[in-house]
Amino acid sequence: MVDCKQQILKTIPDNNCCSHAFLSVLLSQSNINSKNNEISFPIKEGILDKVSKIIKNFYPDLNLSYGEGFLIVRGNIFNLLLDCGYNAGGNVDFSLFSSECDRLTLLKTLFIQYGSLYYNEDNFKNTKGYLLEFVIKDNLDELCSTLLNEFGFKLKSTIRQNNRVIYTKNSNVITDLLVKLGDSVTALDIQNSLLMREIRNSTNRQNNCFDHNLDKTLNASSEQLTAINYLMSHNYLDLLDEKLTEVAMARLANPDVSLKDLQTIIGGKISRAGIKYRLDKIISIYKSIIGGK
Repeated sequence: MVDCKQQILKTIPDNNCCSHAFLSVLLSQSNINSKNNEISFPIKEGILDKVSKIIKNFYPDLNLSYGEGFLIVRGNIFNLLLDCGYNAGGNVDFSLFSSECDRLTLLKTLFIQYGSLYYNEDNFKNTKGYLLEFVIKDNLDELCSTLLNEFGFKLKSTIRQNNRVIYTKNSNVITDLLVKLGDSVTALDIQNSLLMREIRNSTNRQNNCFDHNLDKTLNASSEQLTAINYLMSHNYLDLLDEKLTEVAMARLANPDVSLKDLQTIIGGKISRAGIKYRLDKIISIYKSIIGGK
């Protein structure tokens, strides 16, 4: 599977207003020590380079150092906090980011930080389904729901282990959301997976239908052969006219074929309905004989 979070991360710029929207979500999770002019950003795997580039582009005088799971920023952090919506109350004011591109970047960052995507990549195995979810561990669940609604996505919500889980199992919603977030590669992969599953299911249905029809053909053929063999072995063939005899001999020589194939063997001069009528007539004659005994 393509790393969908990395695909989305590539669409977030390093040097414009959307960059600050990206940092603002991370800042809301960070440990800020104003007295020491220090910010500890919790950094998940894969986004360290992005965060470092943005900070270096906008705030080249700040010092960056790396700890296990953290990016430590030291220096005059006032402008960074201001640009990212950090207010006197110690919270991030996300209303600062009101443009569509900013709002979309906020949603992208929430998915990078809190999102998960599950689906079966093996098109030749039965999938257990599709699931995209945000597991929000702090007070950002309302922001996430608001942003999803703004972009036209109605996801479900539940509580799991004291975390707010915003999710969807609808494959169409998942692919549309991934495209909106900037990951058309994974969206296309899911669509291909859905197509392969539909082709496989359609093939299975056709095979089941074929097997059912074959069983019907064989069962019908068995009854016809029983009647014909009885009439032959008991010298009752003279009860059949020329047309019935022709069909009887064709069926006897081709016990397993369908009525359509039997029609071809006879030369196409009799319709399938006509062949069935004559075979049913032979069975009727057979039953009238054995019934009278």
